[in-house]
Amino acid sequence: MPHSRLAAPALFAVLALSCGRGSQEPQPAPATPASRPASLLALPLSPGLILALDPNLPGVDGEDLPESARREVEVLEFGKGGLRLRWSGRVRIEKPDSARRREEWVRARANAPQSATPVAAPPAAYESREVGGTLLFPDFATATEFLLPGLWPEGVATIAGSSALWISPNAFAELKAAGRATVPFSLSSSRLRNPAASLLKRAFLLSSEASAGPPQLWTRETETDFSLRVDGMEAHVKALGARNWFGVYTVFAADGPPLVLSVMPGPAPSLGLDLFAPASVLRTLLGYRVSEVVRLPRRNS
Repeated sequence: MPHSRLAAPALFAVLALSCGRGSQEPQPAPATPASRPASLLALPLSPGLILALDPNLPGVDGEDLPESARREVEVLEFGKGGLRLRWSGRVRIEKPDSARRREEWVRARANAPQSATPVAAPPAAYESREVGGTLLFPDFATATEFLLPGLWPEGVATIAGSSALWISPNAFAELKAAGRATVPFSLSSSRLRNPAASLLKRAFLLSSEASAGPPQLWTRETETDFSLRVDGMEAHVKALGARNWFGVYTVFAADGPPLVLSVMPGPAPSLGLDLFAPASVLRTLLGYRVSEVVRLPRRNS
């Protein structure tokens, strides 16, 4: 066999060496270097770029997230006319009959006498539904307002004054140089998705009343490596941390527009926020992280 012919000369050489200089300790095999994620040094904004957005759940591996929780964003156009995105995903919503039964149960319980025997709440029934839309951001090049993806409307819509998932280059430069920058939320459009939009507006007002500083101010935190998948491979990017009253942000810090890679809502506890805009609900509706980037042209099946 070929393996035996190769092994014989090698074995003879080892025996000759041991006879000539005495036995030697076996040498350990060289360690194989652990594979390291590749570095993403640039993320240009161009048609065909796809971003996968997952819920921001610390400690939960991306493989454990349900597929219905993922939202996919594709850049369709980018240029003088602004930025056009297409997004899609799936949501779990309560069926109309189920919602009606639960409303009737709440009404009956509220009107029941105190001596009445409590009736168990009817179980909720859900269904999965596809959602999506095409959004035009005509002022992307000059806009300063950041729009959380949890607020994006379905269907075709134009959102003026917003830079979508990115913050303005000027704001990012100020954040790096001065440690602070003004980054307002985009909340003026009447097309924003509810109940998330109403909840964020309420939280913003409550925070403005309780906070001594401007709620639109982001302050710089530490630089870090952000892990994600790029074209199917594990990778990491340089990122800059930031914070404001609403929560913690991670911003792409390599070459390319400053994409907000993650948002983790976490406003300071207060009686008003805990009652009218709980942090847990804000995290569920508005928190996200970019889990994957696809730069390769998508093939039509």
